[in-house]
Amino acid sequence: MNKFSTIALSALTLLATTAPQALAKSNYGHHVRLGRVVRSTGINFKINPARCWERESFGWYWAAQNEMVICQENKRSVGVEAQWTEEDLDTLRHEAQHLIQDCMDGSRQGALGAVYKDPIGLAKSVLGDRGIRSILNAYSESSDHIKVMELEAFSVAAMNEPLEQAQDINKYCF
Repeated sequence: MNKFSTIALSALTLLATTAPQALAKSNYGHHVRLGRVVRSTGINFKINPARCWERESFGWYWAAQNEMVICQENKRSVGVEAQWTEEDLDTLRHEAQHLIQDCMDGSRQGALGAVYKDPIGLAKSVLGDRGIRSILNAYSESSDHIKVMELEAFSVAAMNEPLEQAQDINKYCF
């Protein structure tokens, strides 16, 4: 299991135990809208490419390749979309937040910037100390900046507000 898988599993456990209300308010139609807005940026939005099996990952945002990938939990075939699970939707929100972070400097060149004025305070209120520790442990070899960007992305994904994220993409990426 790679570092991202460990983080994602930790985040899923955290969501299941500390934020059931976030999962309960999930709305598939709002996520479809978020996916459409992500695609409208011109990003290569891929679902279940072959690399999903190679990387054992739930997904990634890769600015240098202009790519966002979602590796669904129930994937069966390369490039074939499966029924979306809560984890898949959470991954979409997490990776969408990285896209928004990349738009903060106006360039979409991979220099992520915080969307929230206090991303650590946001993480404390949304993820709690245990969630923060789990993410920081998983990213122990990353820069402090990347750690903060991940805390914000995991927090926003847990907040489960895909329409707000769609608005942020329209506000910061165009």
